[in-house]
Amino acid sequence: MFNKNTFIIYEGPSMLDGKDIVVLISGFKTRSKNDKTGDMFQTWILVKDIKPSLAAKMGADVSVCGDCPRRPVNTILSDSLKAVEKKCYVILDYAPDSIFRAYQAGNYEKVTPAQVADMIRNHKRTRKLRIGSYGDPLAVPSEVFKPLIDVAESFTGYTHQVKRANKEWSKYVMASADTKQQALEYQAAGYRTFRVRAEKSTLLPNEIACPASKEAGRKSSCAKCSLCMGTTSKSKKSVAIIEH
Repeated sequence: MFNKNTFIIYEGPSMLDGKDIVVLISGFKTRSKNDKTGDMFQTWILVKDIKPSLAAKMGADVSVCGDCPRRPVNTILSDSLKAVEKKCYVILDYAPDSIFRAYQAGNYEKVTPAQVADMIRNHKRTRKLRIGSYGDPLAVPSEVFKPLIDVAESFTGYTHQVKRANKEWSKYVMASADTKQQALEYQAAGYRTFRVRAEKSTLLPNEIACPASKEAGRKSSCAKCSLCMGTTSKSKKSVAIIEH
């Protein structure tokens, strides 16, 4: 199977709103071009029947992003729907839309999480995993990602759905925080946090700057760093990055 790059690992209801979503994993043949993350398998959580960029404009991305505050803010102008603000760092017109088009064209084979786990375990180039290159991991049944996490050498994951999360997820994902108060609240609940901060905002005493960030000198990548593994990480520190 290593001569193919992308596979379908889940088609079914979103755990956030029950609408149909699809989860794909890429990177088996061609490594990611994302220099910040480095060489990791990328997972894409998409609304099943709507192109990601359009789903965001329609508000249908709630199925894969929940109540993430970084979703586009939409407003209706006459008969058209226009995204008037976008804070999410993912450029939907690029990889997510491209992967979606290939999915709709029937270009990807569907495999089970157990099969993917075997592929990751035996892969020669990398065994690093990114949970949710686009979309929130909590939109997906945990049994889809757990076999992959169990065999990965390291992984990263982030969620904005802490208040609806099963505590089990704290082992696998960082709680995405947008304020110091929120970070402290999530940490008190047993999560490690990944906080986006303003340029002049100081780090909390229990935070470190993301080693892959500009402010930290880009001295590492997500694939090499392994800090953002929820409470599975050996580090007790949480992570912060300047808004970019």
